[in-house]
Amino acid sequence: MAKKIVGEGIVKKLEVVLEGFFLGKMPKLPQKAKELIVKIVPWLVVAALILSVRPMLMSGYILGHGYYYGYGIFWLISIASMVLMAFALPGLFKQKMSAWKLMFYSGLVMAVYYLLTVNLTSLIIGTGVSMYLLFQIKSFYK
Repeated sequence: MAKKIVGEGIVKKLEVVLEGFFLGKMPKLPQKAKELIVKIVPWLVVAALILSVRPMLMSGYILGHGYYYGYGIFWLISIASMVLMAFALPGLFKQKMSAWKLMFYSGLVMAVYYLLTVNLTSLIIGTGVSMYLLFQIKSFYK
């Protein structure tokens, strides 16, 4: 029997709750819109990764000069989200469920980032919109 990852049950429960909310209580997107989103998501991830390289390198430069202690933690959280998206990329093109899950985890990581930085607007709107879209297209991933 494989070892169970600590916290795996919590994340699975959270996924079920969020799926119930975003698919059960929120309005559904039209099928054509979902198909379009599934086609462009991998390219949006490519763009996001490319556009985030420079700010991350600059953050690393600032971090190296001791900008302030807590900044390193936030930088690492952002890097973790980017790594999850990068690993999801090949599977997004092939519409694999494993890629969808990595994008879900990336969204959760960014939610933690917004919570820790007390960026409530991004936490509520940014995470809400991204989770809504993610759950709307979940059925396309196998």
